[in-house]
Order: sequence, then C-alpha cells, then structure tokens
Amino acid sequence: MRLTLKAINAELAKKGLTALLAKGDGYFYFHFGEAADWLDRTVRVPTVNSLTLKEWLDEYQRLKKLNMEIMRIKKKPVIVRKQTKLGDH
Repeated sequence: MRLTLKAINAELAKKGLTALLAKGDGYFYFHFGEAADWLDRTVRVPTVNSLTLKEWLDEYQRLKKLNMEIMRIKKKPVIVRKQTKLGDH
C-alpha cells in the first residue's frame, strides 16, 4: 500500500498530536502544533514511501525527544560569579 502525507497526518491526529508532516525539497519536516518550536524537525528522505507508517511515527518521537534535549541544554542555568570590589584581591 502506498503511504501518503494525509495518512501519516491522520495517524498523528489519531494519537492526539497536532503536528503535521509536510514535504520540503528532498526532505520532509514536522510543523505546527507540538513541533512549532522545534529547532530540528527534518527527516531527510526522498519520498514519503522511504519509511513505513511506524517509522514515520518513530521519527516524530525521535525528533520530539531530541528537541526536548536541545531545549534543556539551551535553558541550563547560568552560573553567576560573585564580583569583588576593586582593590579586593
């Protein structure tokens, strides 16, 4: 059976997800919904049929996890050192 973007997006919706898969030039990407603020959202495959439906859903989960890790690193607290007065050594 040929896989379509419509079928993948329907499966995402069925799982309660609001992100959508779209086609770029030589790649696919998740956008909208949960994926709106992702820094990495692309899957570099030439056709939608390069992956199975399960593999597309796995890619969504992989990118979700990766982006959570990226955002966690980005939001690490900054350590502020106590400044000393001039002349204090």
